[in-house]
Amino acid sequence: MKKLFSAYVLLFALVLSAQVGQENILDEQSLSAGLQFDDGDTPDSYSSSFTPKEETFEEAADKNNIAHRTFSDLPDTSNGYYIIFGTFSKTRNRDKAIKKLKKKDFEPGSIQNPKNGLNYVYLQYYSDWKQAIQGCTTLFEGRYKDEVWVMQVVNSEQISDVVEESAASFAVEAEGISPTEPDLNEQSDSLEDVDFEEPTPTFALKETSNKSKLIQKADHYFNKMWYAEAAELYEQALLKGDKYYTRDIIQKVADAHYYNTNMEKAYEWYNILYENYGKELSADNIFKYAHSLKGTGKYGRSKRLMRLYNRTVQKDALTNSSLGDKPLPNEVVLDNILATKENFEIKNLAINSEYSDFSPMFLDSSQVVFASAQDSSFFNTRKYKWNDQPYLDLYVAKINEESQDLKDAIKFSKKINTKYHEASVTFSSDNTTMYFTRNNYGKKLKRDKNGVNNLKIYMSKKVGDEWTEAIELPFNSDEYSTGHPALSPNGKQLYFVSDMPGSIGNTDIFVVDVMDSNSFSEPRNLGPEINTDKREMFPFFNGKKLYFSSDGHTGLGGLDVFEVAYNEEEGFGEVKNVGQPVNSNKDDFSYIVDEETQKGFFASNREGGKGDDDIYSF
Repeated sequence: MKKLFSAYVLLFALVLSAQVGQENILDEQSLSAGLQFDDGDTPDSYSSSFTPKEETFEEAADKNNIAHRTFSDLPDTSNGYYIIFGTFSKTRNRDKAIKKLKKKDFEPGSIQNPKNGLNYVYLQYYSDWKQAIQGCTTLFEGRYKDEVWVMQVVNSEQISDVVEESAASFAVEAEGISPTEPDLNEQSDSLEDVDFEEPTPTFALKETSNKSKLIQKADHYFNKMWYAEAAELYEQALLKGDKYYTRDIIQKVADAHYYNTNMEKAYEWYNILYENYGKELSADNIFKYAHSLKGTGKYGRSKRLMRLYNRTVQKDALTNSSLGDKPLPNEVVLDNILATKENFEIKNLAINSEYSDFSPMFLDSSQVVFASAQDSSFFNTRKYKWNDQPYLDLYVAKINEESQDLKDAIKFSKKINTKYHEASVTFSSDNTTMYFTRNNYGKKLKRDKNGVNNLKIYMSKKVGDEWTEAIELPFNSDEYSTGHPALSPNGKQLYFVSDMPGSIGNTDIFVVDVMDSNSFSEPRNLGPEINTDKREMFPFFNGKKLYFSSDGHTGLGGLDVFEVAYNEEEGFGEVKNVGQPVNSNKDDFSYIVDEETQKGFFASNREGGKGDDDIYSF
């Protein structure tokens, strides 16, 4: 969705929340940090005691910013260094590329990988890596200026077992996959077995990006998580022709649409990745591809891909004897969800705007507080760069008991709303304490060591008719995000979402005990029965059941709402999908319900809404 909920959700899901620079915009940063040395601080290497080590091909390539990969077990290919122009799945596109390169006075050819059937077209072959490096750095004496990469071929019959193992490991690492991760090629279900009716794309993909000014600008937007703008620029470039059809650009345009939850467009571009790379797709791409299929209603195709995904990254969890009975296969669970539909009505509410409206919470029996990007000022408001909408504020509206609609929405307390994001609020039963999510913001935005502005949970007390200045909770950190608070009815447990160290997936649900004097216990992860390796978000606990949204458990597409029964003796039970009509093939989230009346609210970006994310009653 081209909507602000995407921004808010993905602050957690991507472990990236930042308001950066003079414009106070989100900037994508990694929260992982390794050991690094500044110039001049490199430790001694005892070089005076040993003969200087001769530079290797890998070191020379890295020094000159030349992309490279090592391949082994190509029996019909001579060892050496091949300057790769592009990768093609179709022979006609391979032959067309070779013909074009011959006209430029190169000596091109192609290498077919027997494991995946892909054809790697090369400009030139060198037996000496130094000549290959020189050719790349001189742009082949000015004859070729587009980006290329070097394939090092080290066939197993010509090298020792040790070198072969090293080469294979390096090739895996070059793809960004851990050497210990299961090989997609070893599974009985493979992407090549999935039947797709879509036509083969017009252009085969090249391995590296064309860094034109337009692409550089699109990359800049993508890195700042301005996904709407990035997707538009990538699309503009792709309309210009096949030179832009590279793996990197197709990956980014697909991801940009996926993170903006435009599943139709995401599916279009992930399908091109599939057509070109087949079984080489990473597990993460398989997951996103499967979810984009769900988001467009292609459940049959999605089930096959999800089975492959589970076999590659969840094999241990599915066969772990500590889990008791083996869970039903995902496709069976999905069929059960599709075959059932609860007999109740959902209704789009009058208070929904053209912007994003979500995260409802009961203030009392007659009022609901929710987050919205609508803005009631008469002047131009500050805009959030993710999707050019106003920042989120909290609003309060009255419940119409007869229609279960919300009406007369006004902004919540001026003590709580700031010029940045406020959302996801929860209240104590006596209505004297509230917890909510806000950017890490005091007198100014605070950032972690990578320049990231994370989210934090804040608490405010009610004195008379007004809420006091909010204070942040002690388990917050500048180094990770916390948010989506949900208080138990007795006020003794506070559930929340975080990407803190110890998380199982992208975002997990945690709980702390609320003790006297506004102190809290150490956060506890709810564990692998509830949390997955993907996103768990928007918890709501009414004492009998925990409701939350997830895209890691089997669902209909995007985020689905799930429920878990709870009792004090046995704790949490089995996670169950709440089914249709609450869940759809889009994002469904921030579900709240009165367990006695079975009336409640949730948010969704499904078709037929008034704006981006809308709040629905049931």
